[in-house]
Amino acid sequence: MSGKLIRYALPLLIALPVGFLLLYPQLVRCLRVDQSADFQVLTGMNEVYISQTATPKQRGQLRHHVRTATDRIRRFWGDRRGHAILIYCPLQADYEHYCLGGEGAGCSLGTPWGASYLVLGPEGNNTDVIAHELCHDELFSRLGWWTVKRQIPQWFNEGLALMVDYRFSSPAVWERPTKASRADSLFDSEPVLSFPRQPMLTLSDLETTRDFFGGSYSHVMQAYQTSADEVARWLSIVGQPGVPALTNAMENGDDFRHTYQQLERTKRLRKRSRK
Repeated sequence: MSGKLIRYALPLLIALPVGFLLLYPQLVRCLRVDQSADFQVLTGMNEVYISQTATPKQRGQLRHHVRTATDRIRRFWGDRRGHAILIYCPLQADYEHYCLGGEGAGCSLGTPWGASYLVLGPEGNNTDVIAHELCHDELFSRLGWWTVKRQIPQWFNEGLALMVDYRFSSPAVWERPTKASRADSLFDSEPVLSFPRQPMLTLSDLETTRDFFGGSYSHVMQAYQTSADEVARWLSIVGQPGVPALTNAMENGDDFRHTYQQLERTKRLRKRSRK
């Protein structure tokens, strides 16, 4: 029996990762970015690759934005465990080469074995975009690819990332007005944008990646709005410590939905008891 098991299981174990890579050629390019003559490591940042076409100004901006976004992630999560490789493509053609579809300002790619890549497009050299993508990586790093795919609804994954993306949310949702946050707001002084208002989707409509991104542009924008509203509501109750508390509980085997609701319930009870 063991011989037959090895005979059939071994080819399957080999075929699965090979098939995965064949389906996602962009991911293969990300995996090999350190061998590409078109990219180089950004000076002083070993996990950041920048296109040779980037100007000196873009290089300086990227260094600043990565540092600022990383600091924001540390404040939001309490520390930082993410280790994604960041790839900046100032040209749209390069962005499409590394990010499936080439849409948006940035995208995240991850593998079942733990590798993670954040690809930035021409509009991605921005603190908010980088913080957004780093937040996805932080969730991935803490819980692992399988748990995120199996247990974390897409509305929470995206809604959480929007909490550190100050293009569409306010720092006041979770962040105390520290010197660092005031410096961020002075540097990134663009007003908070809003998604187009239409009849709201329900969270049950946004469980999977296909549910979230599978519709029209209007559907996706409304999905973002619905997710941001829900996570902002939850954060306003549980506070910033609720974010690492949730993932810590899940690391110990607790279910997402139970923990998400329990943290809110516990916080409400404590507030009532103080009255």
